Amino acid sequence: MARFGLTFVLIVCVLVYGGAAVAQEQGIAKGGTIHGYITDTTPTQLPIVNVRVQIDNRKGHIYETESAETGEFVYRDIPAGDYLINIHRSGYQSRTGKPVSVTNGGVHYVPLTMNKRENIFTKFQNLFRSEEQQGGTLQLQVTTQSPQSVPIGNVEVKISQLSDDEGGASNKIKITGTSDANGQYRHDDLPSGRYFVTVSKDSYHTTLSMTVQENRMTTAAVKLPISNGTLPSQETDTKWVIRGKIFDTNFQQTLVSGVKVNISGRNLKYPKNALSNADGEYEFVLPPGHYSIFLFKVGYEEAIGLPEVTAASRQSSVTVIKEGMFVVYEAVAKGNVLALKHGISKKSFSEKYGRMIRSELLFAIITGIIIFFLSRYLKKRQRKNNQE
Repeated sequence: MARFGLTFVLIVCVLVYGGAAVAQEQGIAKGGTIHGYITDTTPTQLPIVNVRVQIDNRKGHIYETESAETGEFVYRDIPAGDYLINIHRSGYQSRTGKPVSVTNGGVHYVPLTMNKRENIFTKFQNLFRSEEQQGGTLQLQVTTQSPQSVPIGNVEVKISQLSDDEGGASNKIKITGTSDANGQYRHDDLPSGRYFVTVSKDSYHTTLSMTVQENRMTTAAVKLPISNGTLPSQETDTKWVIRGKIFDTNFQQTLVSGVKVNISGRNLKYPKNALSNADGEYEFVLPPGHYSIFLFKVGYEEAIGLPEVTAASRQSSVTVIKEGMFVVYEAVAKGNVLALKHGISKKSFSEKYGRMIRSELLFAIITGIIIFFLSRYLKKRQRKNNQE
């Protein structure tokens, strides 16, 4: 009887231990993984090694790792929650404030880009750089809406470059292509300028504005409300509410007040104007249609975005990333409200003073040459007079 009792106890212990092990293996994983690649902002997208990656939970704790030679970084077993990613490396402009939400058992892909930091020598070289426009790169990633974010292949992409004519009505370049099976589309060697990009699938389409700069890459993430080939029901709204927020593309993403916001479109007889308030916000109430938004403030680069304000865009989402910035333009349509975010950057040293310095230097060089030859001529005349 005692032997039977001992055997029974051993069997129970084995079952309990095995059950606990299986439960631990099959239970819900605690924490998630953040994974991504860090590249530079040239069209070749070269990987950047030894980038310090900080994952901040905004409660006083920071998880930290570094990128490998391939630019890849991985951090596992991060508790579920909302985080901000900051990246730093000597010789590059630091980037801060990339939001990411971590879920238990989730693998969250976060690609990041960085600009090389200008020094006094590169700034001086830029002053004499040829003003002839060089090619840039435009890249799209088209997916379904979250949380699945499934890539959408064979999406038609139309690119039109606006001319510099008054009103910008005439198009200079027209390009048509399709996204690949992974929902990606890329076009290299585009002349610098502003482009209107239309993304179409089935009976759905959305339009966005993208600015391409020489030897730089501009990327847009486009999310369409397509699921299993079907589209959401479309209802016509009499009015749309456009609510915008403007922030500086500095490290802190400071909200910018006093920005002149001009909005124009075919449905408006006259353009409408507003100033961003202390929170960088502005608002317009408009009928459905195409609208161009122009942002202007002294000391900042001019910015233009084109939201597609139509009933067909009721659930669309567009995020534009330019020159290594995390977000420079974002548009999310929900119902009849279009929420916009604009990132505007301060003018660089060469943009502020480059043309003036080039003109002054050219004037000084020409003046110096004239004075040199004039002095030589006068000296020869003086010698000739002395010899006579």
